[in-house]
Amino acid sequence: MSTTFLPPGANGVHNATDEAIDQLYSWFSPPPPTPASCPEAAFSLTLKGTLDGVEALMTVRGQSAAEFQANLQAIRGLLDAPQPAPAARVSSQDKGWCAKHAVQRRQTTKQGRSWYSHRLADGTWCKGK
Repeated sequence: MSTTFLPPGANGVHNATDEAIDQLYSWFSPPPPTPASCPEAAFSLTLKGTLDGVEALMTVRGQSAAEFQANLQAIRGLLDAPQPAPAARVSSQDKGWCAKHAVQRRQTTKQGRSWYSHRLADGTWCKGK
């Protein structure tokens, strides 16, 4: 069984309801066109940094090497300049410091071996472990 579509009124029957519905919805704007899907980029790079002090990810893409390089050049300088890593804190406490008891340990050397320790109130020794 095949079905054929007939335009309104083609069957010879005037349908007032169909006409009224057409007039009712005639003021609706047509639906927007469906956007084309974005193809997978051949070249892609995601950069992590800060933008005005806020941590951000920025992705650069391109379908060809030339397009990718042009897009990469276009965003150069948008992220904040990287901040230097804080310098390692060096003090006399670092090497022999006992974090467990918050005291400075003393270095002891005996028979070619060296270690740091400190005496506890009960007379025992702590090696910071």
